[in-house]
Amino acid sequence: MPLLRRKLFWVYDWLKGSKVLNHLDDIKTILEEFNSTESLVRRDRHLKNVIRHAKQTVPFYRDNVKGDGLERFPVINKDTIRENYEAFRSAKFKNDKQLKLVMTSGSTGAPFRVYHNINKRRRNSADMIYFMQKGGYILGEKVLFMKVWNDINKKSSWTRFKENIVPYNVFKYTDSDIAKLILDIENDSSEKNLVCFASTGKVIVDYMRNKRIKPKDYNIKSIITNSDALDNSVKDQMEFYFKAPVVSRYSNIEGGMLAQQMPSKGYEYDVNFASFFIEILKMDEDEPAASGEIGRVVITDLFNYAMPLIRYYTGDLAQWSDKTNEYGAPRLESIVGRSDELIRAGDNKVVTSYIIAANTWKYNEIRQFQFIQTDVGTYTFRLNPWRLPFKEEKNLIKEFKGYLGENAKINIEYVDEIPLLDSGKRKLVINKLKTKCPSHTNSKTFSI
Repeated sequence: MPLLRRKLFWVYDWLKGSKVLNHLDDIKTILEEFNSTESLVRRDRHLKNVIRHAKQTVPFYRDNVKGDGLERFPVINKDTIRENYEAFRSAKFKNDKQLKLVMTSGSTGAPFRVYHNINKRRRNSADMIYFMQKGGYILGEKVLFMKVWNDINKKSSWTRFKENIVPYNVFKYTDSDIAKLILDIENDSSEKNLVCFASTGKVIVDYMRNKRIKPKDYNIKSIITNSDALDNSVKDQMEFYFKAPVVSRYSNIEGGMLAQQMPSKGYEYDVNFASFFIEILKMDEDEPAASGEIGRVVITDLFNYAMPLIRYYTGDLAQWSDKTNEYGAPRLESIVGRSDELIRAGDNKVVTSYIIAANTWKYNEIRQFQFIQTDVGTYTFRLNPWRLPFKEEKNLIKEFKGYLGENAKINIEYVDEIPLLDSGKRKLVINKLKTKCPSHTNSKTFSI
């Protein structure tokens, strides 16, 4: 059946002119011949084409950008687009009947909408096929897709059959929910792939450890996590319990597939240079961050012509690795969270959500947590431990004073449940201070 589905997909694409296949071939050439002349020429052509198109047909860029180089473009963000929404739409595509409106609210709850033209959608399909295959999934195979399914994102019966997707609704994380999930996976003897939130994976392995469930081969080919950052220890534990490769995918709704870990190749991320120009800029100025320095992820989408996103700050933070992948391309060392998840220590030093999460999850007695900065030097840990009393409370406070300053005031609040966002994820780190990471507009580019 997977082979039949795969053939049907490519026959349908062939009838449409092999558009997705052509994109897939382009992606392979660019990423797997990264330092070749052909790859360099294609990347440069894609970038120059979208810049030219934006300056000619998009009012915001036509009116605000002087010159043709990427460095002439300002760094923008969601607020920039919301405040100038119609000015970001290409006049050439405004009346296109094949436009698709994609929408996300992220963690803020404020809707953000972007139009995709048909060629962008085909490129997204090819990106997904390429990177999921690299992660261990082959087109047409069964996918158990764990997320919050609703009337907006639900798939039709035909689409589920065509893509071999089994939607699994994840909203609550009670013991009975996780027990049922594991039983369903165990009872499904067929070969399958899993896609889930990284936070869902954390809940699952915590449950399996606390219930002393032994590792087992569940006939899972691959596990791909998305939406939130996957902690390295969670990745290792998922591979241990499910005996399957686990990779973290970095993507967003407005752009698409940005980067992904590769099985058996460490924790770094391979970047999708075929479809995006990626910059990592300093936290407090629009200059390139050094290798290993945490900075803001700024992307230029090379294929969205309906609503070009050029030097768009995603709100995410990452750092370049000093390593390259097997094709010689730069890699991301890690995806460390979002700018609104930055915590400031008492000396105003930035502490990322990665440091908070990694050093909280190692306390095995903690089932759920939420860390909140309420004022300068004042923080609250909301803890839902597996059992009370939580014997490591003093050690936890002592450790985090090491990160936040000896004068830090750390309050502990015990709760029965950490509430979920509408997306089905939990916000682990919250900064309630008014002063957060700024978004700058005087920009210089970083070429890779």
